[in-house]
Amino acid sequence: MGSPKLIEPFIARRVARRVAGDPHPGSYLLDRLQRDLEIAVPRAEELVAGITRIRPPAPVEWRLIDRATWAESNIQSMQSMLAPIAEKVGERIEKAALPVRLAQRSLLSVEVGALLGYVSRRVLGQYDLLLGGGSQPGSQNDGVLYFVGPNMVETERHLGFVPEDFALWVAVHEITHRFQFAGVPWLRTRFFSLMHAYLDTVNLDARKLTERLKEGVRRLTDRSIPSEERNPVYLLSSTEQREIMDQIQALMSVVEGHGNFVMDAVGEDVIPSFRRMRHVFEGRRKQSSLAQRAMNHVLGLEMKLRQYEIGREFCDQVAAEGGLDAVARIFEDEDGFPTLEELRSPGEWLRRVA
Repeated sequence: MGSPKLIEPFIARRVARRVAGDPHPGSYLLDRLQRDLEIAVPRAEELVAGITRIRPPAPVEWRLIDRATWAESNIQSMQSMLAPIAEKVGERIEKAALPVRLAQRSLLSVEVGALLGYVSRRVLGQYDLLLGGGSQPGSQNDGVLYFVGPNMVETERHLGFVPEDFALWVAVHEITHRFQFAGVPWLRTRFFSLMHAYLDTVNLDARKLTERLKEGVRRLTDRSIPSEERNPVYLLSSTEQREIMDQIQALMSVVEGHGNFVMDAVGEDVIPSFRRMRHVFEGRRKQSSLAQRAMNHVLGLEMKLRQYEIGREFCDQVAAEGGLDAVARIFEDEDGFPTLEELRSPGEWLRRVA
């Protein structure tokens, strides 16, 4: 008997492909983007090395893909990440009647496919840590870098960006993530250790979930909790899970915020149309519709946007007080990595690591 599965990849892939709705911008536009990225990626590696002071890993493997391929790759990655939960609930799943098992798996597969299909419409690039067994302890897998070609072409044309400038700007952000996880020896291990610790706490017992729902409603009415915790993921978590999630939130806020910090620091120096691109993206985010924001909140994307903001503000303040050398100290050693509280008070972190 094979390992238990929470989702059926075939169903999830079909739903994701339908929801993604890949546009076809034209082969000549994708060919031009491919050429732009062939120049932008190695250039980004040079620029990121200079700004971050992180020891450069080997040249990255990268691919230009469509939305459906991005969603399918993330379905594969999600299966790898959720394997511990599948093992945990496998016996319970197998005890259920066959129609119930099929219905549960089909429903979750549709939900996963719809979620990733929706997100695939927004992603420009992604550094995939999980592909190739990167979540396993001791893995030397460096991950793969994806650029979602139709989304990049669509965004660039709709907003009137200079193609080569936009390609370099996006490449710098994703290459920064690659430097973080492939160039900082302890960061990958810390990330997966936290994720596995969180998954070990997951309990699908209906009674306990009901108790957490009641607690979540109570916490939602408590205006003292931070806005980034007013998310279903946080609200339905146990105390133990929230403690782990605080550490995950701190790590991802630094990773995402540092990515934007480097992206903009490079842009100021070497990308002629950087200021316009930055202004346009900021304006689009602020003008997003109420329905879009509600959807983002439900899917957890609003939490990700808040991560960008918290981490970026932290890096900005650290740079203002100590320059790029101080920013580089963020990844110097695991003990000196900022906590969630320190992200809100950069001065405290600077005093601690001084």
